[in-house]
Amino acid sequence: MTLRLAHLSDLHFGEAPARLIETLAEDLRRESPDAVLVSGDLTLRARPAEFAAVSAFLASLGCPVLAVPGNHDIPRSDLWRRFVAPLHAWQRFQPEGAEPVLRLGDTVVLGLDTVQRAHWHLDWSAGGLSERRLARLAARLQAEAGRRILVVCHHPLRHPDWATGRAAPFGAAAALALLREAEVVAVLCGHLHRAETEGEAPRQVIAPTALSPRIKGSPNGWNLLHLDHAGLRVERRGLTDAAPA
Repeated sequence: MTLRLAHLSDLHFGEAPARLIETLAEDLRRESPDAVLVSGDLTLRARPAEFAAVSAFLASLGCPVLAVPGNHDIPRSDLWRRFVAPLHAWQRFQPEGAEPVLRLGDTVVLGLDTVQRAHWHLDWSAGGLSERRLARLAARLQAEAGRRILVVCHHPLRHPDWATGRAAPFGAAAALALLREAEVVAVLCGHLHRAETEGEAPRQVIAPTALSPRIKGSPNGWNLLHLDHAGLRVERRGLTDAAPA
């Protein structure tokens, strides 16, 4: 049996053009995937109205959804909430938290939270995995031994050569070692707004921004994943906003 999975990233509700949102919804309904996997940045400013809009959009697709937060999904300018309760709005949107699980037959999809409140450098958008998160990841992977495993996170754990000047997530090397040992099929991520698929184990699939007008080398679009026992095939789907709002 082949699973058909829609991999979306960087929806950025709050700046996404209305026409492009409808184009994406129509494309997804037409393809009717078995599940939709969203690798972060569902909103622009983590505002309740943005979460309400993206929640209605995802619910309208009529299939299971797994989503993890991105750096835009925690408060940016409200430093009190950013440091004390960064996921307050996220948890109202998704009560199961920032690291959900989705089971699809003999395949399990694990959400991995890579968002950090702050860094010692100026790029607070960069992610990271603390020792506590790494230990939790190791336990989750061990519990799913024998299944096909996909991991969804926001930040790429390996930066492509073209991503110069971007700070790498701390703890990424340790996370990759855990994923490699567990023979994870692929890591699905976003953040860079540019599509990339790498073959090195564990395979890393970066989706372009689905809806943000701030494209960076790839047009707005998403990935349609075909997963069976022979492996994973990635089909890139572009969106054309024929009638800008």
